[in-house]
Amino acid sequence: MPQRSPSVSPAAQARHVLALTTAAWRIAPSSPHEVARRAPHGHVPLRALRRFHAATALALLPHSW
Repeated sequence: MPQRSPSVSPAAQARHVLALTTAAWRIAPSSPHEVARRAPHGHVPLRALRRFHAATALALLPHSW
């Protein structure tokens, strides 16, 4: 039986087991919110990206004299 590393928390081990189980059984996440919640650091929701693109598009429009 392999020894457990002291640097790995029980929560991290549980997430790892759940990730392996969902991948093996091909279980889809229950909602887009859950996908966003589990996304890696730096994830930007689509709604925020659309807002950002709209703001930059307005800034790039030529100024009307």
